[in-house]
Amino acid sequence: MLYYILAVIAGLIPSLFLPEGYLGHVRRHLFTFSLVGLLFFMGVNLGKDPHILEKLADYGLTSFIISVFVIVFSVAFVLLFVRLFGKKEC
Repeated sequence: MLYYILAVIAGLIPSLFLPEGYLGHVRRHLFTFSLVGLLFFMGVNLGKDPHILEKLADYGLTSFIISVFVIVFSVAFVLLFVRLFGKKEC
């Protein structure tokens, strides 16, 4: 967990000092590539488990409830932050 926090801080610090739009095109492709890589390796880890289908049946309701909570609170917080910090129309 410490590595993840350090990685976020290591990425956050340069972004505070770089001008807006700096490496925007490259950054977008790097973000997309990283996200696709993350999803790929998550799929590889799930596929390595021979008992994944049995576990999915066991965790089905729990996974569904967690997913619903994640979606509901994500939308609620996005709406809240857009309302608080969103750009105002002229």
